[in-house]
Amino acid sequence: MLIKVRGLEHSYMEGTPFENQVLYGVDLDIEEGEMVGLIGPTQSGKSTLIQYLNGLFIPKIGEVVVDGIDVREQRSRLRKLRQKVGLVFQYPEHQLFEETVGKDVAFGPKNLGLPEDEVRRRVDSALEAVGLDPEVFRDRYIFALSGGQKRRVAIAGVLALNPRVMIFDDPTAGLDPRGREEILATIKKLHSEQDLTVIFVSNSLEDIARLVDRLIVLAQGKVIMSGTPREVFSQVKKMREIGMGILQTVDVMSRLRDRGWDVATTALTVEEACDEILACFRKKASGEGRE
Repeated sequence: MLIKVRGLEHSYMEGTPFENQVLYGVDLDIEEGEMVGLIGPTQSGKSTLIQYLNGLFIPKIGEVVVDGIDVREQRSRLRKLRQKVGLVFQYPEHQLFEETVGKDVAFGPKNLGLPEDEVRRRVDSALEAVGLDPEVFRDRYIFALSGGQKRRVAIAGVLALNPRVMIFDDPTAGLDPRGREEILATIKKLHSEQDLTVIFVSNSLEDIARLVDRLIVLAQGKVIMSGTPREVFSQVKKMREIGMGILQTVDVMSRLRDRGWDVATTALTVEEACDEILACFRKKASGEGRE
């Protein structure tokens, strides 16, 4: 087990009249190599939870163990933990502060005290991993980049630390369709080619349905569902009860089913939905032809 969370609770402004508890006894497990999605309605505790996974928060109640490091008991190893678990916040371009791409990506490796040749190797490797040619982008000014390119540079800066886990907190927020597709393709490539465990937090159900192997659903500070995207998104009534939307494809197919169409209601993508509708048309045409 790469990540284990047991009985985790968290409150903001603890001990004041404004105390607000956001996590209530969270339990979850993540295996090495998984691509896991984390979803939930607003204020469900998603962003709070992921900050425990690389030691930004230390548990007062509960247990968080990442790759054998107990976050509560082994505080002397938190620096090592933060190298193992890379966290890319929402709007990661706000994390960029150096003048050029190469300098920004090199910041983390330099702080590890690595020799210059190793820093250069890591910078070039990280840029290549996110689809940016080092020869083209290494000396390019940050302000000259597109929004999608800035986000990929921010991802490269985390990747240069050689993490085992990458956590992405709604990384496509605010991007145009092209930029969103670039980021999703980059994350998918990192998972498959870099041997990374990926935790993907998103408010876009369509994005997450296409990307992850398993979904964890938070609501009111608790894990209420876990399963494949198809298993989770088929729970339409439960998703609505907790204040989540449902996939547009699931909604459309459910409406067609209610009107007598013989289609599955678990289509996750537009392509799957189109295949189902075409198959239904063919069945009708075949039946009419026999009559």
